[in-house]
Amino acid sequence: MEGKIYGAIAKVMQDVGIVGKNDSNDYDKYKYRGIDAVMNALNPAMVKNKVFVAPTVLDAQREERAGKNGTTMMYTVLTVKYTFYTEDGSSVDCVVIGEAMDRSYKATNKAMSAA
Repeated sequence: MEGKIYGAIAKVMQDVGIVGKNDSNDYDKYKYRGIDAVMNALNPAMVKNKVFVAPTVLDAQREERAGKNGTTMMYTVLTVKYTFYTEDGSSVDCVVIGEAMDRSYKATNKAMSAA
């Protein structure tokens, strides 16, 4: 469907700009762009430009794996379709893969964030 969605997304991108890798994982020694920073940057721009997103998990795979220290980790791979909509009902889809491992119950949440 043609409509305002592509222009609205471009305006969101312009308003958000670059979200830096300002968080750090001291254990594994790397910098990362946290989901909270991304969401905090996106929300005002999406509201201003009347864009919202609806995720759909198309496929989910989970398995147990051994972690570095021999602990049991849950490994999750999600295929997620994100549909972005704007005020005239136009939309655009994108399909992405998110992967995550966690030693408790958060692997799926992390995979959604990665996606």
